[in-house]
Amino acid sequence: MSMSFDQVIAPVTRDAFFADSFEKKHLVIRRGQPDYYSSLLSTADIDWAVTTLGLSTPEVNVVQADRDITAADFAYESGFTDPLSVSKLFDEGATIIMSNLQERLPKLAEFCRALEKVFSARVQTNIYLTPAHSQGFKAHYDGHDVLVLQVEGTKEWRIYDTPVHLPLQEQGFNPHDVPIGEETDRFVLEPGDMVYVPRGLTHDAVSTDQTSLHITTGLMTRSWADVMVEAVRKLALNDSAFRESLPPGFANEGFDMSGAEAKFAALLGRISGATLPPILNEFSADFIGTRLPRAHNQMAQLSRMDGLNESTALGARPNLIYRLTDTPGKDGEDDSVGLSCQGTVITLPAYAKDPLTYAITTPRFTLGDLPGDLDTEGRAVLIRRLVREGLVMILD
Repeated sequence: MSMSFDQVIAPVTRDAFFADSFEKKHLVIRRGQPDYYSSLLSTADIDWAVTTLGLSTPEVNVVQADRDITAADFAYESGFTDPLSVSKLFDEGATIIMSNLQERLPKLAEFCRALEKVFSARVQTNIYLTPAHSQGFKAHYDGHDVLVLQVEGTKEWRIYDTPVHLPLQEQGFNPHDVPIGEETDRFVLEPGDMVYVPRGLTHDAVSTDQTSLHITTGLMTRSWADVMVEAVRKLALNDSAFRESLPPGFANEGFDMSGAEAKFAALLGRISGATLPPILNEFSADFIGTRLPRAHNQMAQLSRMDGLNESTALGARPNLIYRLTDTPGKDGEDDSVGLSCQGTVITLPAYAKDPLTYAITTPRFTLGDLPGDLDTEGRAVLIRRLVREGLVMILD
């Protein structure tokens, strides 16, 4: 089992986090437990990834706040990184950044999936390995919320103002026209500590006298602006008033805007007829449909199915993100249930819904524990299907 969101923010509860901190203010958690996040990552993992995986830019980046480093300094013209140059720059004080390492390390993939289930949003990692007494980036803010997990070493963080509250992606930080403001907080993260930083909050960090390794977990959430844009798009599909051209000559000097303003006001009135459920359902379907399988050791699972019996210990794959849809039968056909999960849709008879739901939500069970009216062979057929689909595991 990977680390859960509740473990990440403990001892703060989930309810307290969303009520008091999420999108409001930064939250620092100090634990005094150096190994708290060690199961997720280590410096040895970074060494292995940089030197053996044949990575390319931007999977690997190298930065230093007081030095101009370009991709030509550590990557070939093909885009593949030169592990020797990356290591040399790190030895000279530069920070190694590993983007989306969850696509390479199963333990990080499971960690991100656990958070995706909580936030209904894509979650990504940026890994920062910083030498002692060094700084990767100058003060800036991010366009997405982050949970920073200090894995090894120590890093001093400085918090400034929030020049743009909850910025959109197009409101990205520009050091030339965004003042960072006065310093409002300063703290050192030690191994096992965490800080949550909402988007828009300006910050920077400097390693202390130790090499620092931390995981920056990005929460790529949807906003209400996304909902409103989609609402207008859907209205335009059925209402030609939204599809009419703008007035000819609207860009000309002296254009009389009064008629356009009346039209705009009328369209705003029509937006009130938009409904939320279809939009959220579409966002939900897109999110669920793009959560590709995290099925570690799937080949070994398939090889164990021949030994499946009534006493075999089974369990749902952790952190499955899914939707169940009931479909009435047509023209004499039987009712069915559809399971959308891991980029595919499985359709089963409606009478299999109860055992199906139990199997994909229960950490440990046997065939005999499955509810419903399926006979022994029917239960075995269901479980074999779910194992093949990477939704259920044979535990022992």
